[in-house]
Amino acid sequence: MSGGKPFPWLVAAAFASMCLIWSSTWMMIAVGLRGAPPLSGVSLRFLIAAALAAALLAMRRVPLPRDQRFLRLGIALGVLQVAAPYVLVYWAEERISSGLTAVLYSTMPLVVAIFARFLLGDRLTVTKFIGICAGIGGVAIIFSDRLTVGSSLGICFVLASVVFASIAAVITKKHARAYDPQALLFVSFLVGGVLALVIAVPLERSNPLRYDAVTWMSILYLAALGSVAAFSLFFWVLRHVEVTVVSYQTFVIPILAVLMGWLFLDETISARTGLGAALILAGIAVATYHASRSSSRRSS
Repeated sequence: MSGGKPFPWLVAAAFASMCLIWSSTWMMIAVGLRGAPPLSGVSLRFLIAAALAAALLAMRRVPLPRDQRFLRLGIALGVLQVAAPYVLVYWAEERISSGLTAVLYSTMPLVVAIFARFLLGDRLTVTKFIGICAGIGGVAIIFSDRLTVGSSLGICFVLASVVFASIAAVITKKHARAYDPQALLFVSFLVGGVLALVIAVPLERSNPLRYDAVTWMSILYLAALGSVAAFSLFFWVLRHVEVTVVSYQTFVIPILAVLMGWLFLDETISARTGLGAALILAGIAVATYHASRSSSRRSS
């Protein structure tokens, strides 16, 4: 099997594991926030993740590229893919539930479509535009009856996080193909963790981390599984199946995240939340279906 095509069941298991891990991270962030301030939590998570990524690179004997382009890309992803979006998500989950945060984050493919139009020259087709409008409508439905100052800030933080992560996704697609994924993860995790730490020191000095077992369990889980393992699975699956198939995680993760929040954190699921989530996922389905058809035409 080495060097050949992996068994289909192995790819399916890797995809399912990736979805399950990323679905659980929203809940684990909420658990960690009970004992750790958000900036400190982000910093510890990604500094530990950087150490784990470095260990994996050493085991694989993969050297870090020394060119300036790799360094600039790693720093950019550390800011745009790690520090900014995750700090905003942690802040959001202090104000809104983990399940709703995951549902809002599922709008990312629609935002990526907008940035890809301007940064990569991809066409913004009618179906993509319909999908974007449906996603916006779904967000509006979910929060139309629960807008408070806190929830409004939470919504803004998540949507701003989606913008940063979408820019990072487009940059990755455009510039990261020549580099080992775990090498880029190491640099971006390290930059993001250090940046969050620098900001946390003055802002969270009066709100220290509680060193209880549950807090450390959530941080270690998010570092080892939610960061290193899930991203490594993502890149491995991406090598063996079409990118449109990998994008189906967008449908699975928010549903599982909402269910986990309901089962383990006693978060409520209203009919309005269900309707809004369905509209968001329908919008993503429209855009994904178009991308899948376009990809099929190019390959035939």
